[in-house]
Amino acid sequence: MSFLPLRTERLSLRPHRSDDAGPLLGFYRRPEVARYLLHGPWTEDIARERVTRRLTRTGVDGPERALSLVVEHEGRVIGDVALWATDETGAKGEIGWVFDPAASGRGFATEAARAVLDLGFQRYGMHRVSAQMDARNTASARVCERLGMTGEGVSRQDWWSKGEWTDSLRYAELASDHPRDHGDAIVVSAVMLPDAGGHLLTVRKRGTTRYMNPGGKPEPGEDPAACALREVREELGLDLDPQRLELVAVRRTTAANEAGRPLLATVYRHPHLAGSRRPEVTPAAEIDSARWVDPEHAGDDDTLAPLLRELTAGGLSRARA
Repeated sequence: MSFLPLRTERLSLRPHRSDDAGPLLGFYRRPEVARYLLHGPWTEDIARERVTRRLTRTGVDGPERALSLVVEHEGRVIGDVALWATDETGAKGEIGWVFDPAASGRGFATEAARAVLDLGFQRYGMHRVSAQMDARNTASARVCERLGMTGEGVSRQDWWSKGEWTDSLRYAELASDHPRDHGDAIVVSAVMLPDAGGHLLTVRKRGTTRYMNPGGKPEPGEDPAACALREVREELGLDLDPQRLELVAVRRTTAANEAGRPLLATVYRHPHLAGSRRPEVTPAAEIDSARWVDPEHAGDDDTLAPLLRELTAGGLSRARA
């Protein structure tokens, strides 16, 4: 978690600690804070239980698929912000926040939420992040508007909460809404291409030692799917059907051929090409060689790139039912 704590002009956002139960209880116990949340005011027991649960929410790419951060101003806990994945690929997420009323009116919620939104897009490569709230929660709605998130309307009486049907507001931001800075990460698109027997096509680029999924870096203004299709066509002579391209995952991992660099990959799957058990490929451009690998044994193959080994270990090379 070398990217934490997040620091803004006035705030520090860090993972939860066990001793955060007391400071958070100070405002979570207040009825006006819990009014539009899905739970009632906290007690001491609830505070300990909730904080314990949050201790493991240290990254959207981790087992919990969530990041929960305490917000501090001048060393005092004033709120918390969370970001979590809402689909199995990690391309979509949701953000939420709670702040001490004593810290209201100073723009802290907007400042903290902006930092976490940017993290979702720039570190985790999310395509879309939404925020949902009780339609009566005008304070959170104003935060969304200050963030520049797009209002997507009201869902009428779609949530049963605290003995009544309540309306919900939804806001969202897309990765394409603003320019994004991914730092030193290498941004790529990749495609998992199986043959009829389930073996995966892998490629090795000139001057490198690891085999990886076909794909590459996007051109300026090119979206991830278009990049994947172009790279496979240019480097392997295969024309894929855009409508059959299935999003598998958005992953941050270690680059195979550039030591010390992180890799931010949008990964797709495409069914095997009809007409032959194993399509004929013609390596071109940067590709030096291609080979088919059995995903059942890929996890132990040191000649494969880390991303490919991670994906096969997680069963993502197989088509969904």
